[in-house]
Amino acid sequence: MKVLVAGLDGTTITFLREHGIAVEKQDIEDAEDLASWVIDGAYDAGVIDLEKSGLGIYAARTLRSKKIVTPIVGVTVGKTDQSWGDYRSMFLENGGDDLLHGPVNPRELTASLRAVTRRFSGSLLDVYELTSNGTILKVNLTTRSISVNGTSVYMPEHENRLLMLLASAPGRVLSKEMLLTQMYGDYPGDEPEMKIIDVFICKLRRKLADVDVNAGKFIETVWGRGYILPAQSESKKPAEKAA
Repeated sequence: MKVLVAGLDGTTITFLREHGIAVEKQDIEDAEDLASWVIDGAYDAGVIDLEKSGLGIYAARTLRSKKIVTPIVGVTVGKTDQSWGDYRSMFLENGGDDLLHGPVNPRELTASLRAVTRRFSGSLLDVYELTSNGTILKVNLTTRSISVNGTSVYMPEHENRLLMLLASAPGRVLSKEMLLTQMYGDYPGDEPEMKIIDVFICKLRRKLADVDVNAGKFIETVWGRGYILPAQSESKKPAEKAA
C-alpha cells in the first residue's frame, strides 16, 4: 500500500512504515493541489490532518467533483461547538472515507487505511499472493506473516519490513532511495549507505529460496531503477503436467 500524507507527525509516519505501508509526505497547498497528487492513481489512499494541512473538513469534496476515487482518511481534533458525530458526518458526506480523532492512534490509523483500501478494491483480506510454476508466495500485510507453499518463513525485522513494502505496491518499481527512506525515516544523518538495500534483498531471496528455489526469483531487479514484486494479476499459472 502506498499512501500520501499531509500534516502527519513523524512518529505516526514511522509506525505506518514499520507496518508495511509506503508513505510519502507532501506539503499540500489546497484541495486542487491534493487532487493533482492523487489524480493518476499513484497512491492507494491519502491521510490528511485537517488542521495541520489547512485543508479542513471539505478536503475530499474537490476530489469527488473531479471523479477521483482515491480513499481519503482525515485526522482532526474536531470542533468544540459541534458534536463529533455531526463533524464526522460532514466529512463523510463530502467525500471522505473515514475520520479519526486526533492526536491519532497510529494503530487505529493503520487499521483504518487497511479497511478503506479493502473496501475500495473489493478485497476481503489484505494479502499479497503470487503463484508461478507451482510455487506460491503469500504475504499477509495485516499480520506481517510470510509463507512459501504453505510453509511459514521467518524474517528478521529489516527483511520483513522490506518485503512488506514491496508486497504493498505490487507491479510498481520501488527505488533504493525510496526503500531506504521508508525503512529508516526522514532523518538523513541516521540512514545507512544505499547498498544496505541490496544486502537485505540478497538475504530475502536466500530465505525464500531455502523453502523453494523458485521463490527466491519472485523479487525482480529493475536495473538502474530498483526492485519490484509482480502484480498478482500478472502471476503465472502453475505449469501443466504432461499427460
